[in-house]
Amino acid sequence: MLTYLVVVLWLLAVILVLAACVGQRKLWWRTHAWRFRDPQGREPSGAALVAGRVAKLALAAVLVAATFLVNGPVRAALSADQQRDVEMLALQAAVSLPGGPLEITYSALQPHVHKTFSDAIRGRAALTEGDPFTDGDRSGLKFELTDTDGDHPVCLTVTVHRLPESSALRAVITMSTTMAKGHC
Repeated sequence: MLTYLVVVLWLLAVILVLAACVGQRKLWWRTHAWRFRDPQGREPSGAALVAGRVAKLALAAVLVAATFLVNGPVRAALSADQQRDVEMLALQAAVSLPGGPLEITYSALQPHVHKTFSDAIRGRAALTEGDPFTDGDRSGLKFELTDTDGDHPVCLTVTVHRLPESSALRAVITMSTTMAKGHC
């Protein structure tokens, strides 16, 4: 709705600038002279015509400034909505990943997580896969989720915890996902 207001304000500003650019005396004769029995006696002075031109340009400048005042919050609200959408998609992706015990090899883990995240976001955002990491006894994967334009990044970190019932032949793990705003 406010976008329409911005367009209307710009159009009014353009009309006022065009009206200020044309000959003011000709404009007066076309628009006002018909009202008077003796239009030559009622014709405004040169100073009055200049004052009218200055007033039109000043009003056009005020309308342009008003468009920027209205357009700033509109763009900020759109940006906040897009950030919120990316965060909600990241949350959906994180929730779709099973957290319970899972028997899977480490080589199959990364494609499994990537497919789970991709299925959760269904092309509504861009998913970038980071390098696997090892930090002490923890290991995991990082994924960066952005909107389709590459803005509003959210970092999803999948941490893998190896359970005690794991053996050399079979790994039993649990996964936890953390979400943070910004690049990974």
